[in-house]
Amino acid sequence: MNKEEFINRLKELNISKKEFSEMTDIPYSTINNWGTTRSDNKTLPVASWVESYLNYYEKAKKFDYIKKEVCGKC
Repeated sequence: MNKEEFINRLKELNISKKEFSEMTDIPYSTINNWGTTRSDNKTLPVASWVESYLNYYEKAKKFDYIKKEVCGKC
């Protein structure tokens, strides 16, 4: 996942970078640096676990919605 894909995924899930930082306990500055090129011409990648984390987050939100619709406050 590159930075553009990461940003687009956050938008799809209606999560800001700040909220993602708080959810994952990763400094906001670290998240902001993903996808930037350092002075040695190496690009700082988006962490490899982020894509699966966001996929599971989406599934959990859908599950919560379905649970609420079916059970109410169970």
